[in-house]
Amino acid sequence: MSKKVTSNQYSVISILLLFLLLAGCAPGGSGQEAGPRRFTGFLESEQVIVASEISGRIVDLTAAEGDAVQAGQTIARLDDSLIRLQLASADADVAAAEARLAQLRAAVRPEDIALAEARLAQAQVALDAAETTLQDAIRLRDNPQDLDVQIAQAQAALTEARAHAEAARHQARAADLEAQMWGQIVRDMESGQTVTLPDGTIITVDTPPEKRQQANLQWNLASQKAWQAWQQSAQADAAAQQALVALNDLKKQREDRQQAEAQVVAATNARDQARAGVEQAQAALDAVRAGPSDEQIAAAEAAVQQAKAAREAQAIQLDKTIIRAPDDGIVSARYFSAGEIIGPGQRLLSISRPHSVTITIYVPAGMIDAIAMGDAYPLQVESAPHKQYQARVSAISDEPEFTMRQSQNVAERAAVVYAVTLRVEAPDDLLRPGLPADILIEAR
Repeated sequence: MSKKVTSNQYSVISILLLFLLLAGCAPGGSGQEAGPRRFTGFLESEQVIVASEISGRIVDLTAAEGDAVQAGQTIARLDDSLIRLQLASADADVAAAEARLAQLRAAVRPEDIALAEARLAQAQVALDAAETTLQDAIRLRDNPQDLDVQIAQAQAALTEARAHAEAARHQARAADLEAQMWGQIVRDMESGQTVTLPDGTIITVDTPPEKRQQANLQWNLASQKAWQAWQQSAQADAAAQQALVALNDLKKQREDRQQAEAQVVAATNARDQARAGVEQAQAALDAVRAGPSDEQIAAAEAAVQQAKAAREAQAIQLDKTIIRAPDDGIVSARYFSAGEIIGPGQRLLSISRPHSVTITIYVPAGMIDAIAMGDAYPLQVESAPHKQYQARVSAISDEPEFTMRQSQNVAERAAVVYAVTLRVEAPDDLLRPGLPADILIEAR
């Protein structure tokens, strides 16, 4: 059977609960022990990542895991052959731009004026020739009977050219025969036969060598003469072919009136182009006589600066092919080998800094407000119980965690904690990475 609790009984229970609560919070009671809290963590050495800034093939990698390296030491090299070619090209561009600027800054030279005047004269000659060609084309278009005269002249020129070509072929064949004759004479002499030369001289085995040498000389001369004769024959054939083409062109113009008009149009275009060439040559001469303008000097200076900037960019790329250690330390990991291709930003090595030691602890939410950046706390390690170290707060996590990595008891496993990282001041060789250590924090 249940019993009812009276109001007096409620009062007695409330007083007892309050008494127990105050007793647990008092020093020496069942609450938290007085003195500093001990937080356990593991010592870690700071890791420095070495990455490549550019892509390339690794041609040399000298650092292996466990090797000690110093700041600035070369630990790897990338293939720099392409960048060196680009750098050489950039050097040439700088030299060309500086030469152009120096030329503009120099005084006007008489030879430059003479050259510009010669180019103007050539352009004027070309214009005069184009004007003559145009007038001839107009006359032939308007007076087709003149074509008959030109056709007759072209026919005569073709006949003459063909006769000349035929004569040249005969001369070439005769020269070939003469060369063959002297060649046979030399071969007969070498075989020991008695030979009678064209001038009646008889050559025997007893003939002095200088007279026998005359036959060799005549053979060489005859061979050269034959070669020249065939060259002249080829030129005569080409001249006859050109005469035939000219005759056919005239006949086509005579038969096709549109062809005559096309000749006038082509001659007009050539005349206009030649006239533009004269204007350009005159403008170039005027510019040379006047000297460079301020705008030209400024543009040349800008070109020099641009070329130098491009050259500097290539020099920077070349320097990036050499990968150096950023700090003293021990190589803790290597991710590539010589001969492999590495990309920009990819990790090449990890370097452990043994004299930069940190520890991470997990502090309950109720104590985190009492910890500030830069605060220093004692650090103890079991391997060196007689030594006292100091560790200074270097980072406090903004995000809470709900499971401690180093749980002390069942109650703490359910507590909300924050990760706090501390940097050990003046570490020595006793503080090895991986050792457990304690941070003592006074409860506030």
